[in-house]
Amino acid sequence: MLFPPPGSRQGRRRSLAEDGAKRAIELTAKWGAYEVRGLDPKRAEAIGLKPIVMCVGYATGKTLPPILQDAGPCARFMRRLAELCLQNSKHWKNIEENTRETQKHYKEMLTMARVREEAYRMAADILGKIMERPGLLSNWAEMAPGLLRSKKREMELQKEGTHMYLEVLKELTRIELIYDAVIALIKIEHDRPIRTEDIKKRWEVVGAKAQDEQSKILAQEAQLARELKDIGDGSETILKYQSLLEESLPTNQCNLKAQQLLSAPLPIFSLTHLELLDLSHNAISVLPGEVCQLTLLKKLYVNNNKLTTLPPELHKLSLSLTLLAAGDNPFENGLMQLYLAGLPVLMAYLKTCRHRGKSANRASPPHAAANLNLFPSPHATDLPDYRPPQTKDFDEMEQ
Repeated sequence: MLFPPPGSRQGRRRSLAEDGAKRAIELTAKWGAYEVRGLDPKRAEAIGLKPIVMCVGYATGKTLPPILQDAGPCARFMRRLAELCLQNSKHWKNIEENTRETQKHYKEMLTMARVREEAYRMAADILGKIMERPGLLSNWAEMAPGLLRSKKREMELQKEGTHMYLEVLKELTRIELIYDAVIALIKIEHDRPIRTEDIKKRWEVVGAKAQDEQSKILAQEAQLARELKDIGDGSETILKYQSLLEESLPTNQCNLKAQQLLSAPLPIFSLTHLELLDLSHNAISVLPGEVCQLTLLKKLYVNNNKLTTLPPELHKLSLSLTLLAAGDNPFENGLMQLYLAGLPVLMAYLKTCRHRGKSANRASPPHAAANLNLFPSPHATDLPDYRPPQTKDFDEMEQ
């Protein structure tokens, strides 16, 4: 195949096309170089977040919940869910002890920086409105002194560090910035009329402060992430959890088997496209009632945990659930008998508990089952006996 000469028009076009393709690959490889809907690339880069590539598979846009349909919100949700898995695992106690001082130090700095950044941004928004409507300048000149006195008195009544204290501090900082800009503009008015350019300069100054504060926050977040990783913040464990969760996106299965979980994070039950959820071989002591949100669930594995009861809400899955593996749990004897009797029997009992407003561990399973007449037999109160038959029974059968 003959290529056009490099100096010709066709050659230049081909060269530009090749450079563009190469650049696109480089940009795609580097996070933040391309737009991801619903995600701030700079903040994502600071905390080490990566966009999730949606694969074509079992789950489609129709079956995935709305929060998982866009790459940005999906990446944030999966990262947060992975962090919650870590916090609900056996790993978390040691990690919390090792990182407590570092977390506390950066939390104080980041909290105050975020208050300032939001105050600067809000002040810039108001100055932008004043720039569009210069008549608001006189209104702010009259209102600002009274607002400042009111916020200062309110701040004296708040305990330092509380949520209300920070909210009042944010408002006070915002009003001070606007008032300083208004005073500076009124001084100009003594010599000449105020122009739009004068207000724009003040707006740019406040906007630059907000931008600088945001850059500081991103730098602090990145530094915090690096220090925590050096200490051992469980980053590798989070990535492992995140990988397991992301595997459920193009499929209908989520496997968190043997992940040392002490409890199941509630957001996991927002993955409403799942048909199989495996939480077996963990140390989960309570199965949340939110499991009923998984309306497509067909198989649920919670065996080899520390469950003593099952949530009454589980009966809502009676139309979809075909397999419930819950063996090797310290269930109450009556509940274990109901489980062994079969899924329909267990679901009927849980539905009764739900209707009566009782929980499975408060009710007495054997008597509840007897009242429901779940075991049609001459002796309605007898539960199935799963003990192996004696040897003489086999002898009689042979005779």
